[in-house]
Amino acid sequence: MERGTFSHPSYDADREQAWHLSILSGQGVSAWVVHALSDGAPVALHWAEGDEAILDAGLPTKPRTVSFVTLPEWSTLVPEGALVPGSEPQHLALVHGGTPTGALRDEPVPSLGATCIYVHDDQTECALLDRFPNARPLPMQALMVRAAIARCGVKPLVLMHRGYDRTDIAIASEGRLLLSNSYPTRSAHDVLYFTLLAVEGSGLKPAQVELRHSGTHLTSGERDLLHRFFLNDAPADHGSWAGLATSAGADLDRWLGALEQFPCVS
Repeated sequence: MERGTFSHPSYDADREQAWHLSILSGQGVSAWVVHALSDGAPVALHWAEGDEAILDAGLPTKPRTVSFVTLPEWSTLVPEGALVPGSEPQHLALVHGGTPTGALRDEPVPSLGATCIYVHDDQTECALLDRFPNARPLPMQALMVRAAIARCGVKPLVLMHRGYDRTDIAIASEGRLLLSNSYPTRSAHDVLYFTLLAVEGSGLKPAQVELRHSGTHLTSGERDLLHRFFLNDAPADHGSWAGLATSAGADLDRWLGALEQFPCVS
């Protein structure tokens, strides 16, 4: 079984009310990250194939707060003025051609003056809520938007997350969101094509942007292909992750969907 784990010496799974637990469950892989509530530093990471990570004995026994992202996700951003109570399914149908089954949820995105409406796999959600009844669901799209805006600097920033069969992309410039979308991707050339399409659709060129790549299913071949077209590219790491070691067995940007949850709920 493929898996990896890392714990900082300060992490004690039985220490009560000291931790935030972030969980990512996504199509063949799962991961969890523990953040210290005192300063937000990540102190533990565990990942495994399937849902094995969620069963791991190293999980905090009594975290103060818990959040989770489950993939795949169907979502859309709706400006606050355009969202009428009861219209949520229609907005999803306009984007996805129908309303997927599952619990329909919404998450405010204050930085955009918008709401993220989303549906994800309710079977996985039920399993997580059985173990952590106080867990808060989060949409991957809102997480991507926040992370892209937080990372953009002098140049426009392209943040991409490669999942099992889709790639989520958020592009931000000067603190503003230019694009947030998802694309079907089954090959390395799909990843490249839709990343280039998103950049060009935002009125930009590859040489003008910083690309930060991540994802549960991003391969080394896909990284290499992206680097041929985006010279200013790098993993989507973050300074606050510095306490974690890559000895957990995989690049940390693979777990962006878990590592970036704490800023969304803190």
